[in-house]
Amino acid sequence: MLAFAASARPQSPADRRTTTTGNLVAAYAIVWPNPTSPVSADVEVCAGADAPPNLFAFPSFFQLRFADGGVIGSAGSLKKPPLEKTPLRPKQCARGWLDFVVTAGQKPVAIRYHEAGADKKPIEWPVK
Repeated sequence: MLAFAASARPQSPADRRTTTTGNLVAAYAIVWPNPTSPVSADVEVCAGADAPPNLFAFPSFFQLRFADGGVIGSAGSLKKPPLEKTPLRPKQCARGWLDFVVTAGQKPVAIRYHEAGADKKPIEWPVK
């Protein structure tokens, strides 16, 4: 039996992660109300103190991972504000929502960020 979130589930402060390049990423809420609705995530990307020029927060750096190992990118967001491609200066952040379309029978298990964590492990937050 699948478990579904009835509403936004705030993530603990421990779910703020440092990337291998010193940036910070966080998931504030992950919502999946029913098996045919999109998975929505309220996420944030913050540039580290030594961020290089031309650093951006890219929505495409977030993916939804399924139990079978497949991944998909975001389909934008109906929730406001959406996370958009945003240039970042050192210590600057961009936050917004992303939606991931799920079809019947798919079992989403995690929101994944493209860059590994400082611990060299993938950065993921569970979909509950």
